[in-house]
Amino acid sequence: MGRRALIALLALASIARAHAAQDDAGAAGTPVTIANPGFESTEAGRQGAPPGWWKLQHAGPESYAFVLDTANPRGGARSLRISNIGPEPFGTIVQTLDAAPLRGRTLRYSAWIRTDGAKGNRYGAGAGLVLHAMRGGYPVAHVAMRKDAVGGTSEWARHQLTLKVPDNAEHIEIGLSLFGPGSAWLDDVELAVVERAS
Repeated sequence: MGRRALIALLALASIARAHAAQDDAGAAGTPVTIANPGFESTEAGRQGAPPGWWKLQHAGPESYAFVLDTANPRGGARSLRISNIGPEPFGTIVQTLDAAPLRGRTLRYSAWIRTDGAKGNRYGAGAGLVLHAMRGGYPVAHVAMRKDAVGGTSEWARHQLTLKVPDNAEHIEIGLSLFGPGSAWLDDVELAVVERAS
């Protein structure tokens, strides 16, 4: 191969790397600020939940425990553990954000999950992420891991959901649900706007 051909090939490779870097940046998206994404804060939150988060369950007697856990976090010093302790079919940890600046945008919600003995039930197969666009207390668009929820006993793995936010949404909810028996851990939560600028 001649010197000119080699220089041309190197130039093409450099251009390809630059385009790949731009593609990666677009894929990374624009981060959306969320509160306490790694559950590192030890301050008191509402209802005994970590700061910035809410805990809830289907109904009835207390059936899910929500605990900051220092054993085997994915990152930092702690993660959030949900454990089933009663008869209700699911418990969820959620964070609510204002939807106004996100209307019409596509969001990617990602987080790391691990499980121990997550058996699931008719509502979901184990532990799964939830991403809702809400108006007046009801979802106007939503995605959730149900049939594809993480079951059994598993090590840390990253999972994600994407959703286009409707123009009439008032709030965004992100979180993790545990369906039925077992425990699930959540850590290193991220939210980003992922569509490219036109």
